[in-house]
Amino acid sequence: MFSTSSSLVASFTKASEIPQAARALTVDLEAASQVFEQLLNIPWIRKSVNIEPLVDNICSSAAVIKSPEVFMLLPTIPLLHEDHSVMKMVLALSIVIVEHLNDTAIKTLKEWWSSMETNIMTKHILMWKNALSFMLRNGLLVTHNPGVKFLLETLKYLHRANKRAGRTQKVPASTFYVEEINNSVIPLEDVNLWRFWSTREDTQSTPVIFCRYPFVLNLICKMAIFNIHAHFTKEVHKLAHRLTVMCPSGTSRDNPNSPPAPVFQLNLRRLSLIEDTFRQLGAADHDYFQRELVVQFVEDMKLSLVNIRDFFLHVFDELLAPESEMFMYNDTKTLVWFPAKPRVEEKSYFLFGVLCGMALYNHNIVHLPFPLALFKKMVGVKPSLEDLREFDPVLGSSLRYLLEDYTDDDVEENLDMTFTVIWDDLKVELDPKETGKPVTSSNKKQFVDAYVNLAFNQSAEKVFEEFRRGFFKVCDRDVVEFFQPEELRGVMVGKEDYDWDTLKQNTVYDGEYHARHPNIVTFWEAFEELTDDQKKAFLLFLTGCDRAPILGMDKIQMKIAVLQNSTELHFPESLTCYFLLLLPIYPSKEMLLARLKEAVAHNRGFWKE
Repeated sequence: MFSTSSSLVASFTKASEIPQAARALTVDLEAASQVFEQLLNIPWIRKSVNIEPLVDNICSSAAVIKSPEVFMLLPTIPLLHEDHSVMKMVLALSIVIVEHLNDTAIKTLKEWWSSMETNIMTKHILMWKNALSFMLRNGLLVTHNPGVKFLLETLKYLHRANKRAGRTQKVPASTFYVEEINNSVIPLEDVNLWRFWSTREDTQSTPVIFCRYPFVLNLICKMAIFNIHAHFTKEVHKLAHRLTVMCPSGTSRDNPNSPPAPVFQLNLRRLSLIEDTFRQLGAADHDYFQRELVVQFVEDMKLSLVNIRDFFLHVFDELLAPESEMFMYNDTKTLVWFPAKPRVEEKSYFLFGVLCGMALYNHNIVHLPFPLALFKKMVGVKPSLEDLREFDPVLGSSLRYLLEDYTDDDVEENLDMTFTVIWDDLKVELDPKETGKPVTSSNKKQFVDAYVNLAFNQSAEKVFEEFRRGFFKVCDRDVVEFFQPEELRGVMVGKEDYDWDTLKQNTVYDGEYHARHPNIVTFWEAFEELTDDQKKAFLLFLTGCDRAPILGMDKIQMKIAVLQNSTELHFPESLTCYFLLLLPIYPSKEMLLARLKEAVAHNRGFWKE
């Protein structure tokens, strides 16, 4: 069976009396996978099977291979998933696929890869991924750099096949993530290589650049790359400022005639927050949006990093409140979307996009109660019926029932539905060519697709494009598109997955406070008595956001210090930018709990009314 590629393929060719379509896959991958598992579980068979000659034969005859089906079968053989097979076999096969197969064979393989069942696709991914992990784990990135590139290119073929719209079930994106990259690749160096080679023609000496293969990067890597890119851009602005200052006339750094500092400063009144923000953003050079952000409130002229976090907290609360009239709400008032009939000028959505970009660019989690569809559109993924179900569960579930569960052939007579619908209080014809077109069994998919398209694309196209244009004035589109939609939402909005024990374990103490100090012991006893909603409100009070970071609560290190010159009448205070809790000393747990609840309920942190 393992002697030649032809014999291996023949062993699993499907018996069929019906003529197969051209280039149809004729081998039974599921049967092959099961047979290999059973055979190789028997020790004496496992020892006697040697597939190296088969792989050698495939490599030597790659250009004229007659049975490309063998490339579909090989990843289902458990032996090729083991470390000892990497260098002599898996790596050799990746070189064949990337370098030596003819165009017809590659085109055929792409079609077959796109049609694989999820479990078989997973086995294919894991074979190449395990080989890549082995090479990184054993420090072979430098010595076998081209080999790593071949494995990445092979995985890229599979990633594209998995993304194709024709696949009903896709393998989760995280299946491609290679955890060993975290310890084997220095993100800063990879970003520098990416930037350097982005403007040059590749040569034989072009090294592996993992930023070119973002589908293998896990969330930690992606966030590191985004932050490095943002930091690099801010530093470029600082360098440009220094070069301008160092002019031939000898202009000194302290000279009042020197150019303005390389920061973007907002001077705001708390009671006119949106008005001042939009006016200053609208008047600013778009280039300034990527500078280091500084926020100053006229009520308190001190410049503080705390201002930035409190600014984003309050400006997003005001923008997303119904009073702003910028968005439409779903029936439960829990999610928002862009309106079909905007009540504010389009420029406001551009500036809202700029603010969202600045929040991400400056590492601030913000309140963005949008469905996943927003984040899909930001990274070029098409919204689906599932996204409509998230925004409007009743409508989405009805459409899914019509599409998947309603079996009566006479939809038109029984349901009496037409392509005329109401969205955001507007009457819309989903088929402009035929007013009142009835929904039938044959066109119900067209109806559902058109409804989803109306909701997330057609109805708010102009204002969404303004939002997107503003967002990408701040953030680099190429880097943002590294993220999966769920990841981008998590990075921008955080997650509702709280681990309060981790918060306590990570807490540090300042001054006279320590873990056994009576007031600290009392504080944690009181904290345990808070309800879940009160604990989330405390997190908002402490950090400026009521959601946990996407990478978990261990990314928050609270520091507790004594509130200076305070008495038992004072409330706890916080400095959100530093996760600093300023806690007065109280004579009893009851008083501490009452003061804490009051402070948290009114968010008596830095932002004092």
